[in-house]
Formats: sequence, structure tokens, C-alpha cells
Amino acid sequence: MNTVQYFIAVAIGIFVSRIARVFGYGAGSTWPGELALRVYPKILQQLKKRVTKGIIYVAGTNGKTTTSLMISGILKNSGGTVLHNTSGANLLNGVVSSFFNLWRKTDWAVFEIDENSLPTLLRYIHPDVLVLMNLFRDQLDRYGEVDAIASSWRTTLTTLSDTTTIVANGDDPMIAAVTESLKARVVYIGLEDPKYYLPKMQHATDSIYCPKCGTRLTYGGVYFSHLGKWACGSCGFTHPDILLTAASYTSPLEGVYNIYNTLAAAAVGEVLKIDVGLIQKSFDAFHPAFGRMEEVLYHGVFIRVLLSKNPTGFNESLRTVLASDKKGPMMIVLNDRIPDGTDVSWIWDVDFEQLKNYPFTLMISGCRTYDMAVRMGYAIDDKKTHMEHDENLESAIEKIVHKANDGETVWILATYSAMLDVRKIITGKKIL
Repeated sequence: MNTVQYFIAVAIGIFVSRIARVFGYGAGSTWPGELALRVYPKILQQLKKRVTKGIIYVAGTNGKTTTSLMISGILKNSGGTVLHNTSGANLLNGVVSSFFNLWRKTDWAVFEIDENSLPTLLRYIHPDVLVLMNLFRDQLDRYGEVDAIASSWRTTLTTLSDTTTIVANGDDPMIAAVTESLKARVVYIGLEDPKYYLPKMQHATDSIYCPKCGTRLTYGGVYFSHLGKWACGSCGFTHPDILLTAASYTSPLEGVYNIYNTLAAAAVGEVLKIDVGLIQKSFDAFHPAFGRMEEVLYHGVFIRVLLSKNPTGFNESLRTVLASDKKGPMMIVLNDRIPDGTDVSWIWDVDFEQLKNYPFTLMISGCRTYDMAVRMGYAIDDKKTHMEHDENLESAIEKIVHKANDGETVWILATYSAMLDVRKIITGKKIL
């Protein structure tokens, strides 16, 4: 350890973090870590010593923020102190930055990790618990196909020892494949309930071929995308045994995907030997992060914002809205900035036809308003669904809010940067 470099890096990180907060430049969630890493690239290996009981990583395409927030809640309710990258900065620099908000040692650290960055983080820290949620197509211009991510994960996971426990989604065949025959202990979660099966496979299904031999998988039922009760009739690769199912805990949030988030968090709690009753109480008191089913009162109207950043996520957002008792006007906001992925061709893989007869106003906004408007023009019946569009997001929000009748909820489905823009307008805060 180079003591001088380490202390200089820490001093810079703390200074930049404080300056960012004082002058309102955001949450100081990436630049402190970025600058500290340039001064001392091995700083994370020293910072991790400030965590006394354990480090938990949550990785995957969808569900990281909600699951890591649930885990943090469970650990806090069990009496522990928790460091958590709540801003959503889930790259290496974001994880390092989070330590500069820590004034003293902490019992636990819970980090959501970008799926492409997981191998990098694992080179610095082998966590006590690693949660692998799912793998879906997301930002193809940055990540490529899910096979590339899965291959990278598999290579890195083989370096883990039995001091790490992996909580894995057994309903995802790609997750099951990358976690097979590891030195690390692996426990699986899954729904195991036919009532959640879809009537047919979605158009946006990502991986229906065996990740081991390439043969098309056989499904007893599909929950969404390629997640379901699967098996390969050629090589014998089969769905793993499940530790926790949909019947094990009650999710505090609507949506099938939130059942997975709940089970993943609960499995971490059980791995850490936390009382089952306390885990459920934590869920009962859970408050979601913005953009993940949180409800905000704006001008007397309740708004729910759902982060919808890829075909699978969008399909599940639509499914959640249509199944909810809280109906009302809907707005879809599509951006193509760097955090969203600059290629928006994926919107043609979303089953927007679910909204064909949606009996409320549908508002389109965002940087790619007209791309989405064209897509929706093919999907809806304009005799039953009234569609409007407005590139100005603030104006669009004002319009859609005034379309809501008493007791109706406005739903906003937005890509990542769009979700932050919406948050800025309706809460006055952009950075999480």
C-alpha cells in the first residue's frame, strides 16, 4: 500500500464530494471516485476494510435498485449500519464515491452493480453475497448481446471461493448456466407458480435457446421474456431446485418482476440468518425508489413513474399498469442519451399492442418523441385511445396531469435519463 497516494486520493474524494453537494452539482456520485481512482487505482481494496460484517453486490439488467434498497432495509431493521450507493451510480467510480459519504466504519455495504461492470468490481472485491437478478438485452450500443455479458460473468465467477454465496434467479436459464458448478455456494430463487404464466411467449424474448448446447429450450410456462420453467431436451440442462418461491414472501410492490426483487432480497436475508418475520416486516414497511413504483402527488394528482429502459422492462411495466387497480392517463417518454443507449430501434420489440384499446389519453414525449409516436401509431386503435405528443417534457406533464379525472393515477413510463428529467419536474430533484 502506498500510504501517501491513498490519503491524497481519499482527501480528493471527500473534498470533491462535499463541493458537489454544497454547490448543488448533484450527489457527488461519480467524480469523487473517478478522481480518487486516478490518484490511487487500488483504493477500493483499502476502502473495503471500513466494512466490518460483509459486502453484498446486486447485479443484473433489471431490478438492481429495488432489490438493493430492499436488502438495505432488511439489514437496517436487523440493527445494522449500511453503506449503500443509493444514487444509482453503479460503476467502479460510483462504488468508490459512496465510501466518501462514510464517516465511520459500517457493518454492511450493499452495492448495485452495472452488469457490464461486475467482472471489474469482482477483481477488486469478492463479496460475501452476490445477487444475480437476470440478463436481458439492454443498450446494445454499449453492451452487445446478452451472450457476451454471460460469457464474461462465467469467466469471473469461477474465481470466487466458497466464502461467497450467490443468490441466483433460477428461472433465467442464462443465470443458471453461469452459476453451474462453481466453487461458491449457490442458492436459487424462482416463482414456481403457474398463475403467473403468460398465455404466450413475448415478442421481446431474449434467450430461448439452451446456453450450453444451443438447442431450443422447452418451457412448461413463461413468466416474462425467457424467464420461466424451462428445460433442454437435448443435453439435459434443467431448471435448478429453488430455495424461495413466490409463496415464500409477500411483495410490497405490484408487478411480477417485483416478486423476483422481493425473493432475491429475502434470500440474502436468509443467507445472513436474519429472522424470517423481520424480513417480511421490512417488506411491509418498504418505500420504493423514485421511478420504481413510487407514488408522487403533483398538483393534486398522483403520478407513478416506472423506469422502462429495454424491451423486457417496458413489457413488464405495461403489464403492471394494465393489471393495476389504479388506472388513468399514461405518458411514455423516450430519450436516446448515453445512459439510455443511443439506439432506440428496440422499441419495435416492445409489445405496445397491449395498449391497443387503452381507454385513456396516451401522451408521448422525450428526445425521440416522433419515433415513439410512429411506433404507437401502429400499436393502438386511435378510435379508442386518444394519443397526443409534445417534445417539451414539462409541458407534456402538465397536459397529462390535467387529463386525469378524480381518483385516477397518471402513469409515466420513461427511459433512464427521461426518468431523471421527470423527477426534476415533479419533485424538484434530479439526482437520486
